[in-house]
Amino acid sequence: MTERLLKAIAGIIDSDTISEKKPSQVSPFLRLAVAVFAIILCACSRNAVFVITVLAVELLRLAFLPADRMIHVLKRLVLPVIFTMLIMLPAVFLGHPSTMLTVSMKVAESVLILLLMNEDLSWKEMTGVFSEIHLPSVITMTLDTTVRFLVILGRLASRIHEAYLLRSFGRRNDRRKMSAAGGILGTVFLKSSRMSQESFEAMQCRGFNGTYRRLSRHSFSVWDVLYLILVPVLVIFFMITQGAI
Repeated sequence: MTERLLKAIAGIIDSDTISEKKPSQVSPFLRLAVAVFAIILCACSRNAVFVITVLAVELLRLAFLPADRMIHVLKRLVLPVIFTMLIMLPAVFLGHPSTMLTVSMKVAESVLILLLMNEDLSWKEMTGVFSEIHLPSVITMTLDTTVRFLVILGRLASRIHEAYLLRSFGRRNDRRKMSAAGGILGTVFLKSSRMSQESFEAMQCRGFNGTYRRLSRHSFSVWDVLYLILVPVLVIFFMITQGAI
């Protein structure tokens, strides 16, 4: 249990893969807007045809990813789907097995859309989207700083845990492991407190006035036009499957 907890903290965000991402050819704001729009349509759909079609398209998009990234996405997709199926399991015994299947597919579709978007967009581009929708700078800065600190503190916890395992090789004492876990988490907490104070002092020394600026802006391209076409296509297909046309 202790190892799983620390690995979860260390694996909140993989900054190595984020740093290797290329700038998106499609506007990050457009990607996020279309993704949220598709998720809302799938949630409102009363026909499984629409959900299955969108899910099939997303799986086709997933098939074009490299093998390591594909496995990475599938590992994150399995747990939410299984959790949803367990929650909806009573519907099967109440005579509504299709309900469990429909809800599970909607969850799979929504999570897969977000995971694929996360594979294509970096965190810098996401924070740029926040400024495009005129989100207050203090909120953007808080989110950005929190994510970066979670990465650093997760790595710190992982290294401390690895050092503890190397020094206690062959020992099997649950009480000692629990006390070590408390010490590791305490060390991480003290480190986070010190880092927050140092960041505050550094921002004061550099004259930070509360404005969170983007370093680069996305220029409108042909890919954006092609992506915009998805909106009317989704709406028309949704209305057809719902019997509105």
